[in-house]
Amino acid sequence: MELDANIFAQFKKIDAHSHVGRFGSPFDVDFDASRLAAQMDGYNIEKTILCPAGAHLNEELLAAWKAMPERIAPLCWVNANLGQDAYDMLEHYLRDEGFAGVKMQPLFDAFTADSPAVDPIIDIARACGRPVFIHCGHPPFSLPWQIGLLAERHPDVPMVMIHMGHGHGVYIEGSINMALKYDNLFLEVSGMPMGCQIKNAYEKVGAERVMFGIDSPFHHPSVEIQRVLSCGLGDAQLEDVFYRNAAKFMGWL
Repeated sequence: MELDANIFAQFKKIDAHSHVGRFGSPFDVDFDASRLAAQMDGYNIEKTILCPAGAHLNEELLAAWKAMPERIAPLCWVNANLGQDAYDMLEHYLRDEGFAGVKMQPLFDAFTADSPAVDPIIDIARACGRPVFIHCGHPPFSLPWQIGLLAERHPDVPMVMIHMGHGHGVYIEGSINMALKYDNLFLEVSGMPMGCQIKNAYEKVGAERVMFGIDSPFHHPSVEIQRVLSCGLGDAQLEDVFYRNAAKFMGWL
C-alpha cells in the first residue's frame, strides 16, 4: 500500500539534527544545501539545525548557512582531542560567526563524552549562551551514562542527546533514565528505531524535552517522520515533538 505523500508534510517541523557535506568510508554518503532545501520544502521543515560532516569542515557549514540564512541554524562540530586548537576554533564560530550551538561526535572522534577534555567546550558554550548537542548511543565513547556524568558536572548548560541511545534498547532506556535524572538533558529521536520510546520519553521525561530530527544524509525523512507519527501521541503532542520543543529549546518561541 502506498502512503499519501501529504501525510509527511502535515505538521510544520524543525529538523533538530542533520548534516551537510560528504562522509567517506564506511558510509560514502553526501548532502548539500540544494538537496537540503528541496527536502525542507517537500516535508514542511521550517528550519534545520545543521552540522558539518566533521570538525574540519565548519567552513562548509558556514557557506551553507550563508546560502540559506533563515532556514539553517548551524552547530560547530568540535573535536575535544584537539585541545586548545579546538577550543579556539569553537570560540571563533560561536562568538565571531554567530553559530547557534555546539556539536560533538565522541564516537567518530574517539573521546569519551565525560572526558575532562570536554569541560572547556562546555565552558565556552556556557559563556556564549549556546546549547550542546552530543551523539549518544555507541560504546565506548558516547554512552548515555557518560553524557549523564557530563550533564551532572554542568547542570546549567542545556544538552541534547542526539539519537537518544540510537539502535540499542538498553541505551535508549538509559537515555530516558539520564534525562529523568538531569533536567538539562533533552532527547532527539533520529535513528532511534522504537517509536514506542518516543511516547514513553514524552510522558516520562517531559512534554517539552523530546524533539524530532532526521540525521540526513544517513536517514530518509519519510522514515523518521513516520516513526514519530506512529508513536501513539495525539496531534497536539506531535506538534510539540515535530516543532514546538526544538523552537523553545533554541529560543525561537
